[in-house]
Amino acid sequence: MTELIPSYLSSPVQQPDRTYRCQNCGCSPAAEMTFRGHRGLIIMMQFLKERGTYCRTCGLAIFRTMTSRTLVQGWWGWASFLITPFILLMNLFARRKLNRLTEPVPAPDGSSGTPWNPGKPVYQRATIVGLLVPLALVGLVAVAVVASDPENKIGKCVVASGSDVEFVDCGQPNQGMVTKVVDDEDQCPSDTIGVVEETHTRRGRTTSVDIYCLAADPS
Repeated sequence: MTELIPSYLSSPVQQPDRTYRCQNCGCSPAAEMTFRGHRGLIIMMQFLKERGTYCRTCGLAIFRTMTSRTLVQGWWGWASFLITPFILLMNLFARRKLNRLTEPVPAPDGSSGTPWNPGKPVYQRATIVGLLVPLALVGLVAVAVVASDPENKIGKCVVASGSDVEFVDCGQPNQGMVTKVVDDEDQCPSDTIGVVEETHTRRGRTTSVDIYCLAADPS
């Protein structure tokens, strides 16, 4: 009588690739990988690197540690602010090697140890607030760009004294309301009661001149 054996019992157990062993815990499979970090020090900077042969768990621990520290330490300095995003991207690409590894398996001879604890994912750590630094700076730059656009002055009222131009609420005493921003006062509408010029300078040099066409304050 032939005994039928389920296929999942008869199939050979797939053995892990033991070509490399993790240099930390001795488990397999493992692969060579490099994770980087960056520390901005205002006028100086420091590049960090962890390179070695690691299993999936130990490599994940290094990835999360290096990335988390970079998120809070990498932005401080103009050069560092530009470098840090590339460091974070390089770590993400290196992280793909971990995805190709299976869970670490101890060495048959018992010579391996316990893999490092990878800890919480990066997005669950307090250091994730480091992403607010570049987002806040980009937001401030965007606000500054919008505020500096002459077209945003239309509808505001003006008080001018010599070369000083101040935009005020139209409920306050003023010289008129801006209806148009032009390059030449001949381009102002027919109902214009006056014009005000605002000169923008940088390092003592004139960079641009905005001419504001004023109409009577409707209030």
